[in-house]
Amino acid sequence: MDLSRFMFPVEERPIAIHDGVQDIMDIENRNSFLSADYKALVRADTNEPISIVRNTYQVVPNSVLINQLMQELVGMDTPFVVEPSHSFVANNKMRLQIKFPELVVQDDDSDIALSLYLHNSYDGSEGVRVYFGAIRSICTNGMVFGVVVAKAYHRHTKGFDLGNISDSLSEVTEHLPEIQSRINALMHSEPDGALFESVEKELGKRMLKQVQESTENHVSQWQVLNSITYIISHVMDQRMRARYQLAASRVFAL
Repeated sequence: MDLSRFMFPVEERPIAIHDGVQDIMDIENRNSFLSADYKALVRADTNEPISIVRNTYQVVPNSVLINQLMQELVGMDTPFVVEPSHSFVANNKMRLQIKFPELVVQDDDSDIALSLYLHNSYDGSEGVRVYFGAIRSICTNGMVFGVVVAKAYHRHTKGFDLGNISDSLSEVTEHLPEIQSRINALMHSEPDGALFESVEKELGKRMLKQVQESTENHVSQWQVLNSITYIISHVMDQRMRARYQLAASRVFAL
């Protein structure tokens, strides 16, 4: 997967606006600029505006994040691959998924490889986020382990440190038996009204309707989760997936 498209340059620029009086904008007129409390973020290679943020907002370039992450991963003994099915980049945000094919849990149909999700944005919608989750090999359904494994979160206004990924991965690996146990429990638990009420509360009525229509009879809670993760992974827009994956992790205590 070509990571160069994630690493476009971003510049901070002052914000010029029309002062409401002159017919032609005069950039020498200080009334035509927003106050110093704000700045514009612009994609430098295409001159596309990305966002207007407060001056305290600290830009953390995708390139810095990805290069630091790759340096850590290459220095580890654990094999990894960049997973394109759940990675995306737009001018204002990105998500990069790293899969660890030798760190797996299983259900009756598939290996489920541990994954790391790295998030960043240039519009203040989220800080730098690191989640651990998994992806089913049989259908590339992605999920997030937001309950079993704590996530890392850093606000741009408070600086940034990706941390030691090797230590984090070791901690997550120690949780794999617990995750496997939870999957086994879901495989042997029948869905009930309380579960579907929780799906509606956390994921919405539309998701509940889609899940109920996806198959006539879910015989286990694990099948319900797989229906949800399939919809998230193959129907939803990339920008929405993380939110719904985290919500699903709350419903199923993963």
